[in-house]
Amino acid sequence: MSIVKLTKYIVIMIIAAFLTFFFHEMSHWISYELLGYKAGFTLNGASLKDSSIKLTKMNRIITSGAGPLFTIVQGVVFYYILKKYKNIMLYPFLFLPFVMRLGATWANQFQPNDEGRISLDLGLNLYAISIIVVGFLFFLVVRISKKNKFSIVVNIITFLVSIILLFAIAFLDSKYKFRFI
Repeated sequence: MSIVKLTKYIVIMIIAAFLTFFFHEMSHWISYELLGYKAGFTLNGASLKDSSIKLTKMNRIITSGAGPLFTIVQGVVFYYILKKYKNIMLYPFLFLPFVMRLGATWANQFQPNDEGRISLDLGLNLYAISIIVVGFLFFLVVRISKKNKFSIVVNIITFLVSIILLFAIAFLDSKYKFRFI
């Protein structure tokens, strides 16, 4: 990959990371609003405007599941787009959902996140749903990578830049709390 193509690829990765996080969190916000709650969201979090409200178990499952559901749909859509068009510049839109949910799985050890909360609400191990989601997204990444012959170097670069972007978004969101709503 030439330096120009690599630069373009990294810029696309930055855009893909922003959009993946934005729509993931927006999906949580939409679910809160559709259930009748006033909520807001940042680039790395969604929450009720009134923190004293306690959601029912079913509403917790719905609102926690909305973000990962969007992220899974994004992965599936881009899997099929990549299957048809084989355009490596679209690969970050499949790869970032995998890395995002992998990072969320790791973060469960500090505080249960989306899949972790769902697992606990269903009486399962904290990591049960996370493993299923990450495993499925990893399966899509591996399948398309093999089918489209994306090299190990491309996958390593994509993984490393994705991890950096994941931590950058989490850091920037915790420091500045860019509230969208």
